[in-house]
Amino acid sequence: MSEYFTFSEYMKNNKLTPSEEDYVEMIYRIYLKNGNVKVKDVASELNIKPASVTKMVKKLDEKGVLEYKKYDYIKLTKMGYKLGDTLLKRHNTIYKFLEILGLKEDIHEETEKIEHTINYDTLEKINTLIDFFSNNEDVYSLLINFRKNREC
Repeated sequence: MSEYFTFSEYMKNNKLTPSEEDYVEMIYRIYLKNGNVKVKDVASELNIKPASVTKMVKKLDEKGVLEYKKYDYIKLTKMGYKLGDTLLKRHNTIYKFLEILGLKEDIHEETEKIEHTINYDTLEKINTLIDFFSNNEDVYSLLINFRKNREC
């Protein structure tokens, strides 16, 4: 039997859509920065209309990720807080990995694309590599020099 599947088959076990993940991550980021999260804050950060945020926040409320009451702050539940922390760490890990690879242009876009499809085992392996380079700056400088010589 083949081990290959369609992309949607690989992703079927995700409990949140990529868009829902983006909202939770942004709500968590805003919470860390401001302590309180308003619909207009999320709309501003994600460059979307407040009505779109309200619609998504209601969905996330139904899923138990956050609590939302009209004209009130958005509050992450205990699960939402943990999820936000996990999603932010995942984002930062992938971003750092792409920096190590030397990606400069479109790094944020590439991070966004990868973060919704990567599995946690791969993410842990990337974390190990990042830790390795952090603890072995001499080896990391060899990579940088190697990359510079190839670009010449």
